[in-house]
Amino acid sequence: MFHNHKFQDSDRGSGVVGFVLIAPLLVLLFVSVGQITMLVADKSVLNSAAVIGARTASAADSTNSFGRSAALAILSSRGAKFNGNISMSQEQVKGISYVQVTISRKVMINILNRSITISATARAVDEKLL
Repeated sequence: MFHNHKFQDSDRGSGVVGFVLIAPLLVLLFVSVGQITMLVADKSVLNSAAVIGARTASAADSTNSFGRSAALAILSSRGAKFNGNISMSQEQVKGISYVQVTISRKVMINILNRSITISATARAVDEKLL
């Protein structure tokens, strides 16, 4: 069988060159997916805390401070002290009174070296006024 040695010799090392060119893109892709996953997880916890806080504060035998404590308990499930803002308010919509909880938090996106604010809002019918 005839082999072209010149062609085979020129192909040596091309796998390493391809890897060196593609590796940074793969690392960037994996880091980006990790950052997006963390943002989605943080947003999910904020949503849960807002809902639990609103439901707790709206109970007939509860107060806004109980709602704030319930929201903080959910937020602490992430393992660190919550460094954000929790606002609680009463609002009237078409004659129905609601307790509204808004939670916001700054989150650092390391890959972009920027921080963004994520927030969640939930409301529940205020049973105290029914």
